This record gives sequence, structure tokens and C-alpha cells, in this order.
Amino acid sequence: MRILVVDDEKPCLDELVYLLSKQENVIIVGSFTDPLESLKAAADLKPDAAFLDLSMPHMSGAELAKKMLAENHELKIVFVTAYAKELAKLKDNPATGSLSKPVSATRLGDLLRRLQGLP
Repeated sequence: MRILVVDDEKPCLDELVYLLSKQENVIIVGSFTDPLESLKAAADLKPDAAFLDLSMPHMSGAELAKKMLAENHELKIVFVTAYAKELAKLKDNPATGSLSKPVSATRLGDLLRRLQGLP
């Protein structure tokens, strides 16, 4: 599974990339702290899934997800957030899944298996 990761906080981004790199069948095609850069790169990188921080300056993860999905209807969106209340407030939530910060390796593994259609 080809994954793109976006989080405006570099330590959180690095931790999620590290946890993803330890999973089987995962290729990290890009990691970004700037949502606008990630949007520009997504078309060339062709990810299967995007792990997006929900709360970012300039463009929220929800806005970014909608723009990415307009370009790639098959993209699976995973919101990563420290604020569960933000997820509950989303209207027309395009996410296939979500993770709470700090991300647990076990929950991440379970989510990845579900995204890949594995038991």
C-alpha cells in the first residue's frame, strides 16, 4: 500500500512515518508538513491512502482530503488527530478511518489490515 502522510508538526509526522515504516506491505511515497505541497505532489506520487492531520494551518485535513479525493476517487483517507471532538464535528466525513494521537502501533496495524482488506 502506497501511503502519503501530512502533519504540520514535524515530530508527529516523523513518528507516524516511523510507525508506518515498520508495517508490512507499506511504502511511504511522501511525507509533508505543508498541506499545499502535499496536494501538488499527490498527483505524481499516486498514493493508495493519505494519512492527514485534521488540524493544520492554511488548510485543514478535511479540506485537503476533499481536494485530494477530487483528483483520486479511489484514495483512502485516514484522519490523525489529537482532538476527537473535531472528528465528530465533520460534515460529510470522507475518511475511511481515523487514529488518535499519540498513534498506537497496534491500532495502526489493525487499521492498515482493514484498509488492505485483510483479516
